[in-house]
Amino acid sequence: MIGYLNGQYLPQENIVISPEDRGFLFADGIYDVIRSYNGKLFRAKAHLDRLSYGAGALQFNQTDFGYLEPVCERLIQDNRLYRGDAVIYMQVTRGVAPRSHAFPPIETPLTVYATARPFQPHQQEAETGIRVILVPDQRWARCDVKTIGLLANTLAHQRARTSLAAEGLFVRDGAVMEGTHSNVMAVFDGKVITPPRTNYMLAGITREFVLRLCGELSVPFLETPLYESDIRNADELMIVGTTVEVTPVIAVNGENIGSGEPGPLTRKLQMAFHRSVGFAE
Repeated sequence: MIGYLNGQYLPQENIVISPEDRGFLFADGIYDVIRSYNGKLFRAKAHLDRLSYGAGALQFNQTDFGYLEPVCERLIQDNRLYRGDAVIYMQVTRGVAPRSHAFPPIETPLTVYATARPFQPHQQEAETGIRVILVPDQRWARCDVKTIGLLANTLAHQRARTSLAAEGLFVRDGAVMEGTHSNVMAVFDGKVITPPRTNYMLAGITREFVLRLCGELSVPFLETPLYESDIRNADELMIVGTTVEVTPVIAVNGENIGSGEPGPLTRKLQMAFHRSVGFAE
């Protein structure tokens, strides 16, 4: 596979990151993931805008990463991923410098890395639905920045897997925030409810797109807190995200949601998403 590092396209096995890179030492970096359908990037600008937002929040010396869109396109071509599904991973760190909590000199070059690989959609989960568990949110207070410091997410996701669930949903002060790698939406009386954007959750690109679909389909929706005490009474539940797309949730902590089957509104949004893939701006 061919990857990208600091302006060069190299075989993956030839890419080397310094042990003094601040991403390795401090998790001082950001990342994003773009989905590709038959060689077409899905909402690339929105992902790169989010990467730029994160760079600004972390006070990087560069905050415009729009130039990475043609890089992603070339990685798709060089790796012959123009048929089927693929994902492009991008990571930017504050660069290589002697270990110190203080920022390195402003002129220190960032480390910019990207790679592309085939992706196998979770078709069975999308069809039959998944089980999730609720986990306490022990992350930091800037979850709106997509940083590479994902230890809390990793531990929570492993806890879900150990519990034979596909995802963990973070709960903070009684409110469900998001999943370990997804956003969450519930349906009550025909209305889609999703937690509002705050510093305690990531502004999901797929989340935004699904809300747009709700508008196009005349499906009422509301961005308002989704409480743990209410979630079990939801008629339907779903997670949305770059890799999970629109996936039905049929049980939370072992208790069925609604009938215990994917609901009709979830299916409607799922089908609308699939029709739109590859053609959305």
